[in-house]
Amino acid sequence: MTNDPLPEDDTAPLPQENGHAASTREGLVVALAPNVFEVVTADGASWLCALRGRLRKSRPARPASRQQQSPRQPSIPVPTEEPAVEAPTRVAPGDQVRFTPLGNGEGVIEEIIPRRTVLARARPEVGTEQVLLANPDQAALVFAMREPSPHFGLLDRYLALCEHAHVTALICLNKDDLGEPEDVATAEQTYRALGYPVLRTSATTGDGLDALRQQLTGRISLLTGPSGVGKSSLMNTLIPDARQRTGEISTATGKGRHTTTGVRLLPLPEGGWLADSAGIRELALWQVPSDELAGCFVELRDAAGDCEYEDCTHGIEEEGCALRAVLIEGRMTPERYASFQRLLDEARATEGPAWEAKRR
Repeated sequence: MTNDPLPEDDTAPLPQENGHAASTREGLVVALAPNVFEVVTADGASWLCALRGRLRKSRPARPASRQQQSPRQPSIPVPTEEPAVEAPTRVAPGDQVRFTPLGNGEGVIEEIIPRRTVLARARPEVGTEQVLLANPDQAALVFAMREPSPHFGLLDRYLALCEHAHVTALICLNKDDLGEPEDVATAEQTYRALGYPVLRTSATTGDGLDALRQQLTGRISLLTGPSGVGKSSLMNTLIPDARQRTGEISTATGKGRHTTTGVRLLPLPEGGWLADSAGIRELALWQVPSDELAGCFVELRDAAGDCEYEDCTHGIEEEGCALRAVLIEGRMTPERYASFQRLLDEARATEGPAWEAKRR
């Protein structure tokens, strides 16, 4: 591998075959650094690729909105009718790309294949999107039973994020060896009743790890959750050479001025890919309209749109509110309804005058 900088652009036309350059290959982006991406092909070969200059003027097509898809159905690529956005493309781990090999394990990305799904959060301090993982099949949401105590309001945010993105959510209650407090047991029953798979695991004793492996095998999964809940321990148990592999990626992309950043996708021994994200303290949803939030909570989905008044704010004292009725009738816990209201307030604050206009 040379330390020479990868070419930024090449305007010369490439031979075409079935609409794509004859010499291009397809691969999965597993790690990235400034201006360079590690791409793995189906044969397991790893390539360090630059992004062709013209691709920096458009973004990969986003999946359909919740209004365009049926709940709990797999997301499918849909054509976008929006004009290209004149902004740098943000390639993320999990993106499928077509690239032209240049030799010596290097290449140039020619095309970013439209995403099936995407998990992204907002960066409130700068108002931009942070893609956690492109094309995930599922998210394994890891919370500790103890040390630290689980913050179920954050879990509700993760679940709403997954519901809106049409990504399957798996709840992993880790550190089972420390015992399950009563409030955690109650919450576990609540989430199970809503239909979410809940696994109890312990990297220390190995409890639940076989069940977790079964859920992850053959899929692209994001392992995420707050700091200190044991994600790294689970990752190193599921992928014994995870630390070594992470070091290899850092060494490869670290040549010259490049340093690997963010999420990395690692291959599971049983098949599939697992991405480990850094611990998240705050989770703000990215571009989830306030009028779609009810659909992100399983309990409220059937009642969405049934309020007596069109300008219903879904407040706790709101007359004729179908969502409030779900709470009053005991079909939703007060804690979950509070999580919904917090997200609703945040979405409306982001929409600002646009939300006020909806009420008129």
